[in-house]
Amino acid sequence: MSPLRTRVLLAVAVITGVLTWVVLDVVDPTAVSVPLPWTVPVLLVALACSVLSVGRPVRRWNQGHRDRPLDALRAARTVVVAQAAGVTGAALAGAYGGLVALLVPMVQIEVRLDRLLLGLAAMAASLLLLVAGVVVERWCRLPPEDRDGRPGGQAGGRSGTGSSRDGDVRRSAE
Repeated sequence: MSPLRTRVLLAVAVITGVLTWVVLDVVDPTAVSVPLPWTVPVLLVALACSVLSVGRPVRRWNQGHRDRPLDALRAARTVVVAQAAGVTGAALAGAYGGLVALLVPMVQIEVRLDRLLLGLAAMAASLLLLVAGVVVERWCRLPPEDRDGRPGGQAGGRSGTGSSRDGDVRRSAE
């Protein structure tokens, strides 16, 4: 599994934002029919916190707190959740950014101002989810000395870069 790339996340956010803005401008130029409950930013922040809490045991294990073994399947699932959170956060940030871009010209109308502020809060919470996903994915990378069992990543004939082709390989403590 390859790690998330910044360019890909940025492309997802920009494409989603432009697509949202164009579609809303054609279908509903005033964005009245777009549901935007106040619970969206709250739930996105809660989701970001849960992603961080799921990744914490893997981070602690990688930092040397190895009092109990870490299940390899749990670590792999943590990476999948982190990557999904990163891509979802990028897509939602782009979508809410497109909505905000549509509402900015109508800021003088009080109802639109409320929706604009709610859209900005949802976009910020989406960016928080994106950051949480990227951070937890970085936490799940094995240190160089753990990839092949020797300090410094040196294993018979391999270079000492400590990188692996398949991304983040996990295994339990021996």
